[in-house]
Amino acid sequence: MRLRVRVRRGNRAVEVTAIANTGYASRAPEVVVDRRVAEELGIYPSLPPGSRVARYRTASGRVEEFIRVDDCAEVQVVEADRASDPVRVSVVISPHAAACLLSDKLLSALRVVILDPGEGLWCFRDELGRAVRSSA
Repeated sequence: MRLRVRVRRGNRAVEVTAIANTGYASRAPEVVVDRRVAEELGIYPSLPPGSRVARYRTASGRVEEFIRVDDCAEVQVVEADRASDPVRVSVVISPHAAACLLSDKLLSALRVVILDPGEGLWCFRDELGRAVRSSA
């Protein structure tokens, strides 16, 4: 399922379609971005202080290293009729990412409820039982 999101760092913002991935388990809200998005946010190739290499186990089971910039940006879901409250996130830069990925903790903080992942149906938590939205 895909969501339209805005990633903001300071006065820089990028709107992208991101994959809502409940299989991406994290301890705090995280978003995986590719180099292009990281460049547009001003965090790559010149990394901000506090950036570090972090090890992640990928879906294939391999452990890979990515650049992690803790608590450096905000993400919000952007729909035609409303936007979610922004959520503070750590940004994980993946040189091989084909799409942005939203972690399980970020989806919870954004108050996104996945109703039917196969059909791409979802809603905001305060719309449960009243609205159904489609994947971006």
